[in-house]
Amino acid sequence: AGVTPTPVHALERGLADLWRRTAGPMTVPSRREFRAAVERMTESWLWELANEIHRRIPDPIDYVEMRRKTFGSDMTMSLARLAHYDDVPPEVFQTRVMRELDTAAQDYACFTNDLFSYQKEIEFAGEMHNLVLVVEHFLDMDRWQAAAVVADLMAARMRQFQHIIANDLPVLFAELALDQPVRDALIRYADRLKDWTSGILEWHRRCARYTEAELLRTRREALPAVLSCAPMGLGTSAARLPAPARR
Repeated sequence: AGVTPTPVHALERGLADLWRRTAGPMTVPSRREFRAAVERMTESWLWELANEIHRRIPDPIDYVEMRRKTFGSDMTMSLARLAHYDDVPPEVFQTRVMRELDTAAQDYACFTNDLFSYQKEIEFAGEMHNLVLVVEHFLDMDRWQAAAVVADLMAARMRQFQHIIANDLPVLFAELALDQPVRDALIRYADRLKDWTSGILEWHRRCARYTEAELLRTRREALPAVLSCAPMGLGTSAARLPAPARR
């Protein structure tokens, strides 16, 4: 709720404009929650960077908890809740049922991404943050076994998500004696989570980004640019010898 600093370069001007158009119309409490969600997400990227620097593969518990932030799903849930800020008391979203509904949807989406992106992230980019790799390392198994474990976890989280909607939400409504408008808002919230998880899976199925053909194509396109970066400075002239004449 403080004064936004004056931007000093193009990047900050762009961020300031984005902040005005997204957070500007929000109430002060909503704006604080939105800012906290963005900060949690960017801090999680620093956690990833520290692991990359030390070549440290995280353990499964830490990874799953942090993956909700690094994937951006934690912020997605925050924004989804803000859409119901005037309809649902904030404390309702802090109940066990609603937290488990959120995390089940988040984990399903995150595990989906890790299954589809394994080859890109591990084989082509050499990254450390993928649940298949984490399971490989933690359980000492090959990547195919690890992928099967992640697929099972993904399916289990979807079953839990569906169970919560069918069984736990009605119990929550009764226990808290929620009015019908609040119940309707929570049902709409759950329906949007359904659409989001379905959209995440469908996007990964249709997107060419993670296919081997696309990965090989982008690597071939990047290679000439890398090779054209000839070394410069004292003692590097031999690296720039003219090509031999054709006979």
